[in-house]
Amino acid sequence: MNRRLLLKEMGVVVLYSSFPSVLSEFISSCNIKEEKLRAGFFSDNEFQLTEQLTDVMLPKTSTPGAMETQVPYFIDLVVKNCMSSSDQQLIKKGLQQLNDQPGGKFSSLSKEEKLSVIKKIDDASYKDDVDKVWFRIIKKLALIGHFTSQEGMTKALNYVQVPGDYEACIPYKKGEKALAKTFLLYW
Repeated sequence: MNRRLLLKEMGVVVLYSSFPSVLSEFISSCNIKEEKLRAGFFSDNEFQLTEQLTDVMLPKTSTPGAMETQVPYFIDLVVKNCMSSSDQQLIKKGLQQLNDQPGGKFSSLSKEEKLSVIKKIDDASYKDDVDKVWFRIIKKLALIGHFTSQEGMTKALNYVQVPGDYEACIPYKKGEKALAKTFLLYW
């Protein structure tokens, strides 16, 4: 993976002026005990597709999955509040294409079939298939939403709260979780 390209593309999401308020709303939603949070941008069908898509991408294992970390809600929030109308329509069109697969409705496919469909779309999206670019956006938002949630940060990663400290060499043993830190710098 090209880190420079990844950072550049992730920077686009961060640069939207309303993103901090969206992230704040997402973080405060951790205290709400409702099962399904909705931002209201996606229709019921589109939101269900987003849930199914992210559940296949980030399934629950020994760590929380996309549904436990409210990833569909995060995606709904970001698309609603941070994206241009053309990008919003691109994502809606992509979700419609996902639902209209030749093998049947996406929701009626088995987990293995869903994973196969997603892998094909993922491969095509990184080969500059213009019709599949929407998937890269959803995938990035899913990862950002998952790993910025409390559960994703503390249970899927090896979380260490270090305000402003820097350690150049951190020992790593094969099979350990990746390291995550929270930097609390105020200036």
